[in-house]
Amino acid sequence: MLILAAALGQQVLSQRLCSSPSAIGPLLPSAPDWAFIHTDIFAKTQIDPSALVQSLELDQRSLASLRKGAEAKAILPKKEKLRLRRERWLQKIEAIKLAEQKLKEERRRRATAVVGDLHPLRDALPELQELDAGRRQQTRGRVSSKPRPAELSRMSAAQRRQLLEEERTRFQELLTSPAYRASPLLAIGQQLAHQMQLEGGSQL
Repeated sequence: MLILAAALGQQVLSQRLCSSPSAIGPLLPSAPDWAFIHTDIFAKTQIDPSALVQSLELDQRSLASLRKGAEAKAILPKKEKLRLRRERWLQKIEAIKLAEQKLKEERRRRATAVVGDLHPLRDALPELQELDAGRRQQTRGRVSSKPRPAELSRMSAAQRRQLLEEERTRFQELLTSPAYRASPLLAIGQQLAHQMQLEGGSQL
């Protein structure tokens, strides 16, 4: 700004000298001074004020950028980074737990859909009751020559061991059957019905 004011003052002075040299007689410099004025390196310099304003804007932007950088570094200290990292880990753990819980619920629903269908077993129950009633009537009406008692208290030790071995064998066969894997309750109901039919036929 000082350079601009000096240049403007020199231009005004030269205009006054050209228009009326007598008006500034006392202020008129000597010949060497006059030569120095005309040989000044800033005499013909054209300075645009917008350039100065532009340089100030650049300075302001650079200071603002420096301030922003300092603020960014001050916002993320080491403790803050550790806290953010811990929060991210907790969010990941919660997401994993939620996914595992959903998977368990889905497996439980699938198992319920397979085992929980009790309509075939409910339809088979009246038949089992009828077979049981018919078997009891037949045992009451006749007495075989060599029967095995229906009650464990009336069986001998050998008969009890034989009965337990037969039941264990049938149970192992039932567990390994494909029907039990598909529907355990339905397979058990069918096995009971089949066993009652066999016992009823053997007593005839």
